[in-house]
Amino acid sequence: MTTTNPITSAPDGRAAERAAWIFYTIAAAGSSIGQIWVGVTIPPWPATMPWWARALLVLPFAVVVDLGGVVTAAFADARRRLGETALGWQVLSTASATGAVGINIVGHHDIPYLAVVFGGLGTFAYTVWLMHSAARRRDALRAAGKLAPTAPAYGIGQWWREPAVTRRARDLALQHRYTVHESLTEARRRLREERRTAALAAQVETLIRSRHKDPTIATIAVTTLDIQAVATTLAAQSDIAGWARAIAVDLAPPPVEKPEPAVLPEDTDVVPVEVPKDLLRRVPVQQADYQRWRDIWQQMLKTPDDTNSVLAAEHGIAVRQIQHIRAAGAAGLLDSPMPPVQRLLHLLQQPNGHHPTLPAAP
Repeated sequence: MTTTNPITSAPDGRAAERAAWIFYTIAAAGSSIGQIWVGVTIPPWPATMPWWARALLVLPFAVVVDLGGVVTAAFADARRRLGETALGWQVLSTASATGAVGINIVGHHDIPYLAVVFGGLGTFAYTVWLMHSAARRRDALRAAGKLAPTAPAYGIGQWWREPAVTRRARDLALQHRYTVHESLTEARRRLREERRTAALAAQVETLIRSRHKDPTIATIAVTTLDIQAVATTLAAQSDIAGWARAIAVDLAPPPVEKPEPAVLPEDTDVVPVEVPKDLLRRVPVQQADYQRWRDIWQQMLKTPDDTNSVLAAEHGIAVRQIQHIRAAGAAGLLDSPMPPVQRLLHLLQQPNGHHPTLPAAP
């Protein structure tokens, strides 16, 4: 497993930071404009006071009401980074933001559009600020080691297919900083080992209980021993290769017994055995060469595990010729001490009126 830290490496969020500030500034400005509008039109100002003078008087208070929620939220965020709850600051921040939104909604109640627009802008600005500050607080705490890193995203499909595996993979990724595929592979392996160890532990407990006739003593023995540790040790000491070899011996196919050639009566019509013509042409006609083929074939029968390459190197011939010898022997063309062509000619010379067949080996 790798030791890289793809979980804690956060992507560059400077573009999102700038976008958040821009949207917050626009929304806060809109909320302040709505409050100034209310302050200019609702209070009983003297009729001689121009609207711009009213706006100048209302402006500081509107800005304070709007920024009050943000300032108190910033104080709360700073204290929460230090581990405090900052409940008082949070309550004060919420009250200030609620007052700003309420002024816009109540002040523009006669025009629902303006009430929704200015009230929504105030709510949006305050919500963006809270979410933005919360994200920065989590990043700071995670960088300081006071907050756990985030786990990889496994997707809905993975959670649906393997909920137990995905849950374990998530814990392993957080603990060992694995990637998605590394954590899933390790989780599957550990779950398999746990299931195998649990099954083995149950059998170990049964074995320990069977060693004691007194059930109380058996219970004490089982309770005293760490059954899981015994099962884990047994699994570590198991001879996997030895068991594989033993099972492979039992799975080996049985030897095929070669049937004895049938002795046919002379007056029986026999259909000649079809032998590949190409293979029959390759069998030597000369007795010395044919006998060598027979000797090599007999060695193949005695040592069936020898490969074609080993036999070719031992007898100084090509691997292709070893393949021809093996095919001819399997077809029964090397059973007789007489080459097949000579045997065929010998049968053709017998005037018995029967179809010629290759005689059986004496």
